[in-house]
Amino acid sequence: MDRLSSLPEPLLLIIISLLSFKEAIRTSVLSTRWRHLWRSTANIEFNEHFFVNVDASREIQRQLFIDFAQQWIANYQEDNIDKFSLTFSHPRNSQVFVENCLKFSLARHVKHMGLDFSEPTWDLSDPGDNPHPVSFDLPSQVYSHHVLESLTLSSCNFVVSEFKNFWFLKHLSLAWVEVRAATVKALLVNCGLLDSLNLKQCWNMNSVDVSGQDLKLTSLVVDRCMSSGYQRISIEAPNVKYLRFAGFVPIFDVNTTGGLEEVDLDFGLASTCDEDSGYLLYDLLCEVYPSRALTVCSYTLQAITMGPEPIGMEPPLSVTNLTLKTAMHYNEQKGIKFFLTSCPLLETLTIDIRLGTIFLHEDEAPFHELNPYDVWIEIPIVNSCIIRTLREVEIKGFKGTQNEFYLLAYLVLHGRVMQKLTVVTSREISNHGNPAVYRSVAEKFYALRRASQHLQITIF
Repeated sequence: MDRLSSLPEPLLLIIISLLSFKEAIRTSVLSTRWRHLWRSTANIEFNEHFFVNVDASREIQRQLFIDFAQQWIANYQEDNIDKFSLTFSHPRNSQVFVENCLKFSLARHVKHMGLDFSEPTWDLSDPGDNPHPVSFDLPSQVYSHHVLESLTLSSCNFVVSEFKNFWFLKHLSLAWVEVRAATVKALLVNCGLLDSLNLKQCWNMNSVDVSGQDLKLTSLVVDRCMSSGYQRISIEAPNVKYLRFAGFVPIFDVNTTGGLEEVDLDFGLASTCDEDSGYLLYDLLCEVYPSRALTVCSYTLQAITMGPEPIGMEPPLSVTNLTLKTAMHYNEQKGIKFFLTSCPLLETLTIDIRLGTIFLHEDEAPFHELNPYDVWIEIPIVNSCIIRTLREVEIKGFKGTQNEFYLLAYLVLHGRVMQKLTVVTSREISNHGNPAVYRSVAEKFYALRRASQHLQITIF
């Protein structure tokens, strides 16, 4: 730290501005020289949630936050800032304060702005938990701020026609606000340089149409947005390479130059799991057809084998990076096998263990008799990617259950070109054990016969 402190102050300010606002504040304890440097950071984040105190009423906490922000603004000496964000619920009750914050950032030529006026009590996991009354209207002076490169608005109304004034806007995120199909089209027309569009917890979004040969857009995120029926996501743009969708199973229509490279699909909100679901998911995967990376959820693992091809995709996917978000339940094992079969070029596999809805009723569940021990250990059918291409495997949230152990043992015993296995044990204490127990199970992998002499096993 002494060597770092000897750097010229302009360099130290650059370093501090690369940190989050909270991290920048923490640098004040490093040494005498660092005590006040954080006050000149170009990355400013005013967040009322940082001022939560269980011993104080919400009104007192809110006033402490306002006082802090106002004092900061009054004492700030720099001419330019890079990022400014304000997280503040019920802004109409403190309209002057909010407008002063915006005037401060605009006067200092801010390039990246975030305004979050949502309530912390709103349910992020439930798209039915909206619409909520939108808390604020974006002031007119913001639209004339031509140098803005990224904008995040949450529970904040806007005038879409005014976005034509954002000449350099590349990244736009909208949340907790109404976004209709016509709104998306207008945004794409008015923001010609837009590179990424994130839509989260928006409503009245029955369809998303991203089309136009001149679009610069490369990334589209639609996250738990509400519609009155099946959502339709249409992408006909040359440069879109990344797609993330979370919500109910939609209808996709994708036509991009060279296809999508990375796709992340989360259908955890789905309430039924049957043969129709399997066919719909299979057609959906054929439509999005990622060329490099794919992330799938527990629901997909349970339903996909009830589609037209219970063994694997035809033709196979060209995916080299696969992430499985899974509870490692019995009902997911065939789905895991399905995707290992479908990705003959797989190089990196990530298994992210998390809670998911498991469909157990006979009229909904993917009832396939399956014994994980037989599938992975006793009579395994070794996929070609396991033998020829799979090099890195990471499992997160490992608890040492039988299903987890059998799958990883299968990979260790048959992965001929594997170079790295990383096991991140769960920190959760449950009926199944505790972190010490999970680690003791993971350490059994050290004793397994390894198909690859180059395989290194690391346990955290």
